[in-house]
Amino acid sequence: MLLRWLVGNWIQNQGRDLVQQQLAGRVAGEGEPVEAPETIEVACFFALGIESGGLYDMLESPQTIKHDGFVEHLGLLDGRLISLVETGVGSKKARKTTEQYIELRQPQWIVSSGFVGGLAEPVKKGHVVMASSVVRAEREELAIPLSMSPEQAHAQPGLHVGRLLTVDKIVRTPQQKRQLGEANGAIAVDMETYATADACAAGKTRFLSVRVITDAVDDELPKNLERLVEQTSTAKMIGAAAAAFINRPSSVQDMWRLRETAMKASDRLARFLQGVVPQLG
Repeated sequence: MLLRWLVGNWIQNQGRDLVQQQLAGRVAGEGEPVEAPETIEVACFFALGIESGGLYDMLESPQTIKHDGFVEHLGLLDGRLISLVETGVGSKKARKTTEQYIELRQPQWIVSSGFVGGLAEPVKKGHVVMASSVVRAEREELAIPLSMSPEQAHAQPGLHVGRLLTVDKIVRTPQQKRQLGEANGAIAVDMETYATADACAAGKTRFLSVRVITDAVDDELPKNLERLVEQTSTAKMIGAAAAAFINRPSSVQDMWRLRETAMKASDRLARFLQGVVPQLG
């Protein structure tokens, strides 16, 4: 989970996001107007561009629209018009964007996508998780109907079907991950899925969750880097990052390793989603 925050809020600002804007070529308010559809069949929701980057690279004729509070990328995936929506991080942003988007486009399907942390031993870095249900503290469990059983998923290497946990804070240590996994019977953890699923249920929109593991249950995330995600502004985040680099120069290498992990995970997720999207209709 920390991978997303670090890469999305620090490196992403200087990397893939800029490339994507150049490739898109047309942004609402710049150049030719974007002809957006009144309705969309499938919308894949991501917190940040680093998560959607792999799938964005697969789109034909991508166009970007900046809405109030979220970003939408429209394009053809194997000839079918789909939407990639960047909601921002956390449940509040995910819920608000979901509600806005349902009203805006009336999507038939919303797919909650992106990065997750592993909470169980069989779930490894780079594996894909399809949630059969999602839970969060003091909330009712939400079931997610799937046509695939756990047994069928088990027959596919690197794919897991199970319960997903949504939390409000980063889960950093193996001990914390194991405790949460055992207490909730969950195999992975994120920060948006429950809010998106709940808003879809209220809006009578079909929902699916497909995510990729970026840190396994035994992966301990660096403590000094955790401070970055606690910052409330980009300026404060830059200051915290600079302090981390000064106190521990190897933090720079950590950031680039995290970037590479995130890029590979995004591409892995994109390949899987490329097979899922045609089945939604």
